[in-house]
Amino acid sequence: MYELKVTVTKVMGNCDADPPMKPGDSFTVSDGDIRIPEGGHICIWALQSLIPLLTPKEREIAEKENEDWMWRVHHVQCPDPDGLVIFKIERTGRLGDAAAAVDEGSGEVTSMVEGVKKEDSGILKTLQVVVESVNGKCTSCMEPGDSLTLRSGRIYLPPGGHFCLYALQAVLPLLPAKQRILQDGDWMKVDSRVICPDPAGNVIMRIDREE
Repeated sequence: MYELKVTVTKVMGNCDADPPMKPGDSFTVSDGDIRIPEGGHICIWALQSLIPLLTPKEREIAEKENEDWMWRVHHVQCPDPDGLVIFKIERTGRLGDAAAAVDEGSGEVTSMVEGVKKEDSGILKTLQVVVESVNGKCTSCMEPGDSLTLRSGRIYLPPGGHFCLYALQAVLPLLPAKQRILQDGDWMKVDSRVICPDPAGNVIMRIDREE
């Protein structure tokens, strides 16, 4: 696992956050926790664009550079087209002892992460998100068995299928990391269930990896 620093590098428009984000504003991510310097802040709208990249960036990237776009992506833009706030994600250090040494410049992994099978390397896994149970009243009419498929960076729905956006945003931050190789002891390797944020619906989704 790596510690990350996320820094505003450019503001090419008018940021509507109050106070507005400015170059040099930053926060760190360490072992899944976000830390903001005293007196600092982060726009929640910008944060929702950053979160899906933070989970895989914290972890080893076992795929080669030409097999995984995550190697090449270091910048994220705020979703506000009037703000055009650009953030840079940097690894600032490794947490604890690690069994792999990664050279991000060349995209080569010099040794595989401990606990990862060699035959599993180099392939972005296809994921299926399946509604496992509905323990309340889902306002989007989700039912057990409803599903979506994530293949590479694209989401597919079965013919005639649908998926609640409110539920999707809850599961989305886990998907980029779940597609990639996870080290033994990583909580994300064993946790595969997510509950929808709507307390009235209590829709539980399961993330399945196609091996």
